[in-house]
Amino acid sequence: MSVAQQWLKANAHGYSDLTLPEVAAINEFCLLWSFFEEWVLENNASVGEIKAKVAEAATISILELQPFNGALEYFKARYFADGKATHYFDGLRFQGKNSGRIDVENVLCGTDAGNAEALAALLIIIYRLRNNLLHGEKWSYRVKDQLGNFTNANIVLMGAMDLFRSRGLCNPEGTKK
Repeated sequence: MSVAQQWLKANAHGYSDLTLPEVAAINEFCLLWSFFEEWVLENNASVGEIKAKVAEAATISILELQPFNGALEYFKARYFADGKATHYFDGLRFQGKNSGRIDVENVLCGTDAGNAEALAALLIIIYRLRNNLLHGEKWSYRVKDQLGNFTNANIVLMGAMDLFRSRGLCNPEGTKK
């Protein structure tokens, strides 16, 4: 166990209750998100930037959702049941008119089923997970019940980076030269 893990176990409420797969998924998420934000969003993460990047990718060629279908079904089941938002959906803490809430609702409810809209909705959900994790919200409930969230988020991030790279829409050299 690393020094940081020992400290977290002693001080962070709930950390010692996390399983090794949960810790691994959260650690991998932090690395994948930071790489995605730099490589694809050029250190400018926002709902608007996510939507613009997905729209740009869609103009180059048809977006195939196959790599993202499992995650899309997971998030639909988690955040909407019988066409209604679950308490987990409110936990994403969308704020403001440009938060992406409507975009995500429309996709998860099946109102907007376009491939570009679905990918954008997935990335907006992941952006909210990122904000909730890195701004401490997830610690308010001891980071419980998050393995599915971060496992699926990681799959989407890797698939999205592959998709954007295949269309020449990422900066493999980094934004800082």
